[in-house]
Amino acid sequence: MRLHCLPFFILVLLLFACSFAREFQRMEPPKILSYFPDRPYIKASEVSEILLRFSTAMEPQNTEEAFSLKANTTPLAGTFHWEDGDRTLVFVPLSPLNDKETYILSVSTIAEDKWGNSLLEEFHHTFHTKEETVPPKVLTASPSSNAMVTDPLQPIRFTFSEPIERESILRGFTLTPSVPGVFSFSDNSDSFVWTPMEPYRQGETYQVTLRKDVCDASGNCLVEDYRFSFQVPKSESKLLSITCLSHGTPLTPTPPGTYVEPSLRIEKNESFRIRFASPIDPETRDSILLFYPTTAYRTDWNSAGDELILSFSEPLSWNTVYELKILSSTFRFRVNGPLSIPPEVRQIIYIPDTTAPTPLHEELLFCHNYTFIDSDHAAFDVYVSLSPNASLVTSSFLSSFSLEAGNGCLDFRLLWVEENPTSPPPQTLPPLQVGDTYLKVQVLRVYCRIIPVFTSGTVTFTLRKELQDDLGNHLSNPYTLIVNKQ
Repeated sequence: MRLHCLPFFILVLLLFACSFAREFQRMEPPKILSYFPDRPYIKASEVSEILLRFSTAMEPQNTEEAFSLKANTTPLAGTFHWEDGDRTLVFVPLSPLNDKETYILSVSTIAEDKWGNSLLEEFHHTFHTKEETVPPKVLTASPSSNAMVTDPLQPIRFTFSEPIERESILRGFTLTPSVPGVFSFSDNSDSFVWTPMEPYRQGETYQVTLRKDVCDASGNCLVEDYRFSFQVPKSESKLLSITCLSHGTPLTPTPPGTYVEPSLRIEKNESFRIRFASPIDPETRDSILLFYPTTAYRTDWNSAGDELILSFSEPLSWNTVYELKILSSTFRFRVNGPLSIPPEVRQIIYIPDTTAPTPLHEELLFCHNYTFIDSDHAAFDVYVSLSPNASLVTSSFLSSFSLEAGNGCLDFRLLWVEENPTSPPPQTLPPLQVGDTYLKVQVLRVYCRIIPVFTSGTVTFTLRKELQDDLGNHLSNPYTLIVNKQ
């Protein structure tokens, strides 16, 4: 029997514990969670009833006895009703509230909830049915007056004694000398931050003014203009570093008696990141940098004014030494990067008959004499060196190549062009290099029909600067070869 009774005994204990917990919760005193009117100033026409919301269900009779609404010291009569399960008390005055009056809303501690718990302390709230007449005040402003501001983008901050009309701030705020900036306001508009969009000028004193037409929501304005000033000290500019933007290699100042750093590889389209120890005054930025030979360039500064990207409108010239002067430092570099090597015509080989069992290959040299035979299968192999990372653009070869016979001594009929021909194979050139960079050699074979006309004359081969590779490198200069036909 004892074993059967034990679960029932435990159940009774649990029910008692739950009941005790609920009763314990009901011992907490009630609180007023919200009320209306909740503003210190409000139009009388907006108050048709008074509301009080409690944290728990209230005992209506003694709560109504604890309630009072007075016009100054005179109690007002009205009717009560309850909402939200006796949690919200609604008081409706018998007569409308008067304009330009002060009212005091009170609830004493005799107010009780359903379980007899009284309010912990009396509640009082005063509101006025008239226009607010108290002018707003500036509580804090930063930077402080006469401060030395080292941050070139230091925001300006204001806090007020009450919410302010934003439009009046936009009209009434001035900074002299003028700097463009943006405003941001707190949620209730009792503070704002103005942030400059451009750095302050070094060595300048700025004056901040809030004119007295800055007003609150009721139209009450500042008693007088609010002013303060701050200074931006002038610091000596110092260069920190110059690095290649593409790979981060630093440039070092060129010591006296030194030409260029031989190991530095600079491409024709390189840009440079230039950093300074402190922001550069916008008025002096155009004068701190000189570049020779004269080349069109662009400078893109960061917002802080202590870093810029130097880039160029057109590619720099191959194998040219450039000099960059910044502040008191001088840097020199040569455009010699492997991706910037221009194509170069190395030689032209004449093949009288490409179908012969052992075709003859004859190099054409300037002003030498040659015999050009009648042939339907003649060809000229044009050897072009270029960057190891590039390939010639065939269409640029077709548009830049020309072959002319002086005095009409030969009749040339160009047939087609073949890249890197294999039959018969072109002659092998020894390895070519620029510095420590081995160059690629590409052969373009121009097939043609040759018919001799006169005994002597000249033959001119031309390749214009339009010849380029797929990296955008062009011939540095037009190529011309003149030989004699005998």
